[in-house]
Amino acid sequence: MNIHHAHPENPYINYPFIAVDKLSKLVDDAHARGLKLKIYYTLRELTSYTTEFWVLRSLNDEILYQGGGFQKVSVPADAPPARPMIPDQKLTLAGKDPALALRPTGNSWLAEHVMTKYSPAWHHPFGNGHYDAAVNTHGNTRWNNYYLEGLAWLVKNVRIDGLYLDDLAYDHETMKRVRKTLDRNRPGCLIDLHSNDLQAPDYSKSPAAQYIEHMPMIDSIWFGELFDYDETPDFWLVEISGIPYGLFGEMLEGSGNPWRGMVYGMSSRIYGNTDPTPIWRLWDRFGIQDARMIGYWDPACPVRTGNTDVPATVYTKPGSTLISLASWAKEPVKCRLEIDWKSLGLDPAKAKLTAWEVENFQPAAEFAPGDEITVQPGRGWLLVLHE
Repeated sequence: MNIHHAHPENPYINYPFIAVDKLSKLVDDAHARGLKLKIYYTLRELTSYTTEFWVLRSLNDEILYQGGGFQKVSVPADAPPARPMIPDQKLTLAGKDPALALRPTGNSWLAEHVMTKYSPAWHHPFGNGHYDAAVNTHGNTRWNNYYLEGLAWLVKNVRIDGLYLDDLAYDHETMKRVRKTLDRNRPGCLIDLHSNDLQAPDYSKSPAAQYIEHMPMIDSIWFGELFDYDETPDFWLVEISGIPYGLFGEMLEGSGNPWRGMVYGMSSRIYGNTDPTPIWRLWDRFGIQDARMIGYWDPACPVRTGNTDVPATVYTKPGSTLISLASWAKEPVKCRLEIDWKSLGLDPAKAKLTAWEVENFQPAAEFAPGDEITVQPGRGWLLVLHE
């Protein structure tokens, strides 16, 4: 369970120390239900409610990024419209693109009290004049030491079970210290990294490549925001799934594509209006925790479709195998499964293919192993091969 900022238990971005009574109660409730609870707590921006805000401000450009501050702008009649702000672009493009000079200058509290040389970051209105107005920070400073001590305090006193990281501003050395802080104070803590596919002006920067040095210290990724789920299987494998780095991934943007996701061992999260629980119930019914996943990219994968546009991944265990098919073809495809029976330990004379009904995913169906199976564009099947 992840608790983002702007929630009553974690209201102020990257400074969870003000509402610790509410957060502690939520952690206790989660633990009583057998759940782990991680919180949004990272570096890159910092709430205006930070107790040490004015101390950090006194250090000039060391901790808080010095941006344009409050600005009056005169917009020529023929000026192009200002582009929507992307958080990282405020740091990398400020001063290089005239359109970005027309950016907002932040909440009125920043304009009235900080006034100059600040860079507005995430803002959240709580209502009735209550506003979290964050500013951008540098990613590798002495504040990293405070961040790590704060993390140790949260793990020891609030008993959080890890971190939800929304992009990363700190380096490999700080990440190693984060991992050690968690493991030494509360074994079993998890680190979950989220990123998006809109990291550079030309929209081509790869979060997987950007954060590869951090992969050994984290447990899961959520590379889903603004990712194109109509991209190729290779893109899914390398940029979204986490599999080449020994991690599991999950999907965002609605439900992503649940058929293609299962080819890479992924579902979406319970987030917004997305509900992956029908897929989870199939996992439980099959007993997927006891199975070995063998992906279509592995030469040893014991099931093939004969069509490169319809890859097959298997989850195999003694007595039964779950086969995930998904199509990247533009038209409906008919395929027959090519099965290595010896590898699966099944008797082809007794075997059946069963599709269990899964809400918003597939109807119930029965096939013989040699039957043609129709796979619709952008969809697929989860088939149980059993005797």
